[in-house]
Amino acid sequence: MVNRGQIWTLLRGSSQHRVLIISNDEYNAVEKLAVWALTVVQDVPHPNQLAVRLSPLDPLSGAFVRIHSIVQILDHSAIRDNHGFVSHDTMNIVEAQFREFLDLP
Repeated sequence: MVNRGQIWTLLRGSSQHRVLIISNDEYNAVEKLAVWALTVVQDVPHPNQLAVRLSPLDPLSGAFVRIHSIVQILDHSAIRDNHGFVSHDTMNIVEAQFREFLDLP
């Protein structure tokens, strides 16, 4: 099962992407519902982009979670290769940045 806070490899056609799952576990458990995630990239983001750098405690340490790059995953079978959970500190920073991005309290 896909869990919130995990980084997975997502297959899209012949491309592979890394994503951080942000939707909640109850929602993720329903096969007919989409899983929501943010992309994880190795490239240093442009200064105008919101991104959170993964810490040494996280899988793919040194990569960046792109806050503005939201992915809707309708095909659960396209989610492969679990890389593990990010730390609680990293997830808290991602949540805060995501709330700022959406202008939520």
